Amino acid sequence: MIELSLSLGTEIPPTELFEALDDLQGCFKLTKMELSAPHLRLDALQRMAAVQALSGAVIHLSLLTHLSLPEDFITEGLLLHISLLPRLETLIISPTPVTNNLLGEGCHGFGSLRSLEVPNENYLRRMLSYGIRDLEALKVRNLSQHALPVIVRELRSLRQLSIEGPSFTSLEMFILGACFQLEEIEIFTRDPLGMEDLDLDRFRTMFRNLRSLSITMRDC
Repeated sequence: MIELSLSLGTEIPPTELFEALDDLQGCFKLTKMELSAPHLRLDALQRMAAVQALSGAVIHLSLLTHLSLPEDFITEGLLLHISLLPRLETLIISPTPVTNNLLGEGCHGFGSLRSLEVPNENYLRRMLSYGIRDLEALKVRNLSQHALPVIVRELRSLRQLSIEGPSFTSLEMFILGACFQLEEIEIFTRDPLGMEDLDLDRFRTMFRNLRSLSITMRDC
């Protein structure tokens, strides 16, 4: 396994950034790549050039099984390039201050994807348009209660689920029972679920292989 972890800071000149991204084209044996840029600030033209360089590199990394990218680098074009990676199993889109609206019609791709982490519901819905029906692990931040039926309808093969949102009701929680193969459930919410001990017991029995259930109250 060949891994690369690249952290981009505010002090890196744009020309060096583009060169670093272009150099990735020569790393065709990479199986795992993590790119972070928590404080990188680019104008619109610089960001476009960076995304184009990244897209040109990613398409050559056919051995990648794990890819982690910052949210502000994600565009429709880059997603299409990533979707063609034949061995990609895990995709992590890390949150940044910049939020992009992802639109577009349904696509095909991500045939090997088994694990997905996204910063918000917008990304979840966009990724679901690729038909990723065999996903086994999903982590979503900033999720509204209305998205739970979407998860249940599209992702029946889930074994691990981590969701974070301001409010989920006990009724909405029971909808997750349709994903009966779940083994691990992690819930972060601001408001109580309104589930008594009896409700929790009933909830657990819906999942024949459930090993862990974690419900944490915190600001979301």
